Amino acid sequence: MASTLTLGNAIVFASTLIKNQRLNVNNQEPGLTMGNIVLQKMLAPPFIWRFNRGNFAIPISTAAGTDYTVTLGNLGRIETQWLTNSSGAILELNGAEELAKVSATRRPTHVAPVYDDNAGTITFRFSSIPDQNYTASFDYQKRPSLMTSSASTFGPVPDEFSYLFNKGYLAEAGLLVNDSRFPIWQRDFVSGLLATQDGLDAQAKAIFLEQMLNVGRTATRSQTAGQSGAQGRGV
Repeated sequence: MASTLTLGNAIVFASTLIKNQRLNVNNQEPGLTMGNIVLQKMLAPPFIWRFNRGNFAIPISTAAGTDYTVTLGNLGRIETQWLTNSSGAILELNGAEELAKVSATRRPTHVAPVYDDNAGTITFRFSSIPDQNYTASFDYQKRPSLMTSSASTFGPVPDEFSYLFNKGYLAEAGLLVNDSRFPIWQRDFVSGLLATQDGLDAQAKAIFLEQMLNVGRTATRSQTAGQSGAQGRGV
């Protein structure tokens, strides 16, 4: 799936619908940051995308202990993980937020990313010293690379989902200029985004929906208050 459409395409699309107000006023801003906000919303939790999935493996052993360092510059969040023993059997491995260092030797049941130097080096800690050689395998969602100009594509979001990016960008533009249609555009973006997530549980969808719609409610209240103030002054 190719990513060929650019931030510039979204800027032209949104500007047309907000009476051609400029979105690249100063050093490509605020249009550039608006685009990165939309991209990060689409790729952030709780959303899972097949086009944004990566994988890696860590060989673990009794001699190496519990902690293993991996160089992985685009790790966003771990989706799932499992162990494979020397016979090829697949064994359960649970994820954790943090783990204490231990000296017990047995099959690890949990793993956690415990250190990150913000330069791509991440240390994973297993819940015990392995009792034999295993391969720990991981599927993960990638961290988005930020767009740097209007010529940047929506990547890794493919053109197939450009309609979602454009809807999100239009909502951000509407919020910026206090357009009365912002809540409509926001709901359209959110509903379209959630509709792509068949594997997402109902609670995660409800939490995200409430968070996003709260922005719309706040914007609507602000706009209503401004209109009331103008009417009170006889404007």
